[in-house]
Amino acid sequence: MRYVFKLVFLFVGVVIGAGFATGSEIVLYFKNSGYLSVLLASLIMGALSVIFCYFGKLQKKSKIVNNLSKIVVFLSSIVTYCVMISGTAELIYTQFGIKYFGIITGLIVAVLMLYDIRIVKVLNLIIVPLIVLIMIVILAISGGQIYTGIDFSSSLKYAGMNMLLGGYFMSEEGDKLSHKQIAMSGVLVTLVMALLMSVCYMISMQAPVSGMPVFEVARSYGLGVLAAIVVYLAIFTTLIGSGRAFADMILKIVPHKWFVFTLFFTLGCYFDGLDFAALVGFCYGEIGELGLMVCLMVICNMIYAVILKAKNNYKGLSNKLKI
Repeated sequence: MRYVFKLVFLFVGVVIGAGFATGSEIVLYFKNSGYLSVLLASLIMGALSVIFCYFGKLQKKSKIVNNLSKIVVFLSSIVTYCVMISGTAELIYTQFGIKYFGIITGLIVAVLMLYDIRIVKVLNLIIVPLIVLIMIVILAISGGQIYTGIDFSSSLKYAGMNMLLGGYFMSEEGDKLSHKQIAMSGVLVTLVMALLMSVCYMISMQAPVSGMPVFEVARSYGLGVLAAIVVYLAIFTTLIGSGRAFADMILKIVPHKWFVFTLFFTLGCYFDGLDFAALVGFCYGEIGELGLMVCLMVICNMIYAVILKAKNNYKGLSNKLKI
């Protein structure tokens, strides 16, 4: 169970970055679709988590699916990392007036990339429950807003966007899980994401026109510092998650950790100060569609593998009967 919790919190930590914690991506996807779409998205993510875990256990992966999904994950991890750096710089400057904090955070993440995946899991195991607690406090003080309605398309796209990085880690770790652990992981992903997305939605719908709705609502109630902490923690977990996926693939081409360190720090310097809301609006819709494409390819590969296995079992049974 401890390993399952670590994996689930790794998944959650990867997907709840600046876009989520500020409420900007929740507003982008669910402003016109209603609260039930949020719950549906969490359910889809839980089901897809199970599929990606089994995809990781699959012995005969399609080379096309495997390679194409890795390319898409690689590109999305770069984009996510850069957007998170921009969000960090804007958040800290807005609340505290401190410049170049994106560069400082980029430096910290670059150092962490010199270590293996275990440090990412441990950090998320601590940070994710803290994020949940702080967001619940903000909701309890500010109240909430819920709109009725459901839009399957919005739920599907949002789940697809999050499964790019989340699915990557689930497939990488899924090979080590039993069937029971995989099922439990899917249930926990659904429950934790439903809780977090519900809280974020109810806060964000109070200021849907803001570039950072959660932060704006919290500041209006004198909770700006608390909101800044939760957003920064969420950014940090996603930075180390996207950075880990990015670094793993870079290291296969250039097996030198100091090259990765230099690359991460350079990106931090460049994207510090760029417009966060503009980057989210430009990138996240396309990432959602790419994520859906990867999910469909993985599902098709799984179906093909099941059919092939059933066919081979049938042939083996037929041969035994003939003998």
